Amino acid sequence: MTKAGYSLRQQLIVRTALLMTLVFVILSAGVWDYARRAADISFDRLLNSASLSILERVTVSNGQIDLDLPYAALSMLELAPSDKVFYEVIDHNRQHLTGHKNIPSPNDYRPHNEPEFYTANYRGEALSLVAQSKRLIAPEAHGWVTIKLGQTRLARQELADEIFYSAIATLLGILLLTLILVWLGVRRALEPLSTLSQKLKSHSATQHHNLEATPIHEIAPLVDAINSYQQQLINNLDTMKVFIADASHQIRSSLGGLQGQLDIALQTDDPHEMSTRLKKIKDQLQQLTRLANQLLAHALVTHRSDTQEPQIIDINILMQSVLTEVVRDHAHTDIEFSYHADEADCKLLGDNISLREAIKNLLDNAIKYGPPNNHIDIVLTHKTAAEFIIQIDDSGPGIPAYMRRQALQRFTRLSQKTTGSGLGLAIVETVVQAHNGILTLSTNARGGLTVTIQLPKSTAS
Repeated sequence: MTKAGYSLRQQLIVRTALLMTLVFVILSAGVWDYARRAADISFDRLLNSASLSILERVTVSNGQIDLDLPYAALSMLELAPSDKVFYEVIDHNRQHLTGHKNIPSPNDYRPHNEPEFYTANYRGEALSLVAQSKRLIAPEAHGWVTIKLGQTRLARQELADEIFYSAIATLLGILLLTLILVWLGVRRALEPLSTLSQKLKSHSATQHHNLEATPIHEIAPLVDAINSYQQQLINNLDTMKVFIADASHQIRSSLGGLQGQLDIALQTDDPHEMSTRLKKIKDQLQQLTRLANQLLAHALVTHRSDTQEPQIIDINILMQSVLTEVVRDHAHTDIEFSYHADEADCKLLGDNISLREAIKNLLDNAIKYGPPNNHIDIVLTHKTAAEFIIQIDDSGPGIPAYMRRQALQRFTRLSQKTTGSGLGLAIVETVVQAHNGILTLSTNARGGLTVTIQLPKSTAS
């Protein structure tokens, strides 16, 4: 199932916007806390100044505590039209002296020289208050005098809101500007991909020149991968063209010979001549069938070498299976088969079908080009701990040393007397190379051909 497509540009912008929104929310919470504390500090300082001004006007006369209230100190606290100010002066016995009665005091308050700020509800109003004390030093009066001065929170709330909304407006402007810059930056950063896309649209996969290298480190591996893939495709296409041309020639030649034999057979009235021609037609049909089968086998192993994931294979079991099939098909002949394999582990990473096709082609070649009483020896042995060898000996005519390289090429017949397609050894070499192995041809003591395949073992258990 194909996954739904998406825009990389959109993903980058959306994720950046989400991240910046999260940052904006966090900063907004911080700004709100800062605005509230800044407003509290500002108005607490006013409360403290006003309370000190009032305490300075406290005097002692004839043993009585008098207060000449400075109304200017209270008026500067009424910054908001609906703000209210409350105050109460008490003595060291907490007896009311003047002002509004029963204003709440701080919890466990003891008079001292430092102001103490607190909040409380009074007459249905939420107040911010300060408690400030002054020690009286006079012969006729002594002890502490405390003033509790409070103010409703409207003005400080307005100040906190003003600070908060001003900061939020600035943050929103920065956020918007940043998003615009991110959009421009992403667009600029992705331009090389758009350029590469345009080049690919106008670039044919079969052109024999690569895409131009890019100085951008993040895109360079992509360009290299495309060029590498294109080169593989070109190589495969070139190989396919040659293969198709050779195969077409071989098939046309076989069909031409078959057509010639049919024409001669149709023109003769001699039963003996007719029988001879039909036998030749049968032989050529068998050759054509073998050619078609080997063409399909070659295409199969070539395709699987490029596409199949390797699997763990027991090559000993595979060879026994192929040999059993071949021996059964030739049980009526005088051909003798022998097989010997080491008992050690014979596992490798490879493709079961391709290896089976390679072994079968080697045995078919040994049978086809050997004498009627051919003796074929198959040996599976270990060369080292990391690799093993498959060796097949026959009693045929062998291949001269100077022709062995040529024998591995497609559609190559070393003698006009032979009727093969020239694909058997080419198929084997393709499979061996796909398994990182080595294929060698040599002559054995009987003068026949020895085919040796060296394959790496699997490290898997």
